[in-house]
Amino acid sequence: MRTYKFLLVSSLLVASSAQAQRFEGIIVAGQAKQTVQKAQVLLLGRRDVIVDSATTDVFGGFSVAAEKPGKYTLLVRRKGYLPLTTEAFQLPEGEVLTDTVFLTGRQAELETKDALQASMRRVFGGGVLGGMMRWLGPDSVATLRERFISLGDLVRTGRLLGLSLPGGSTSSCLRFSGESGCAQLFLDELPVFLFPDQIALADVEAIVPIRSIELGQAATTGRRGDNSRFGVVMIYTNRFYLR
Repeated sequence: MRTYKFLLVSSLLVASSAQAQRFEGIIVAGQAKQTVQKAQVLLLGRRDVIVDSATTDVFGGFSVAAEKPGKYTLLVRRKGYLPLTTEAFQLPEGEVLTDTVFLTGRQAELETKDALQASMRRVFGGGVLGGMMRWLGPDSVATLRERFISLGDLVRTGRLLGLSLPGGSTSSCLRFSGESGCAQLFLDELPVFLFPDQIALADVEAIVPIRSIELGQAATTGRRGDNSRFGVVMIYTNRFYLR
């Protein structure tokens, strides 16, 4: 998700190893550089395939390994926070890379709800959404992925946060109850025109539906060339990183 910026701040320590190439490190956050405990760290290979995983200890430490050398990224998840994906790095053959993954800046300390509100205000303006009452964050979406395949499948099985598929299984839109038109879908802050079934839940990190009355006049005048006047559904994917 444009979640949190990161910096690898300590120098790389390279050591020979007869075992698989590894990445060992510590995760810290914020200006105080507090260690991040109980965070899930995933080592991702080509096409974001999960190669290895670990949970940070009381000191924020973790260790992940790959059978083959090559280019990898880290995906860091922590309950209550949006996911973080690092830039790609190279794991040399038979070596161990040791570094500190540092979540920098104010965004690193924002919880999911605050980060999503900042994103929505960036898209629609400062007057949007005084209180976010309905939304699904990374933890809820992760649970739903086990039962549903697509956004359309989820809504079709049971209404999602006030949304429905008015045309049944062949519907190409999502609609709020009481609205005469389809809600506008925003994918990673950009308006898109997709069928709900084209959006796989495997790619989704958070969903925020916003009715037209919550958007305010500035966001519903139609000047954006979309259907925001009938409400919007903000969909954040694991490709999106909060600026």
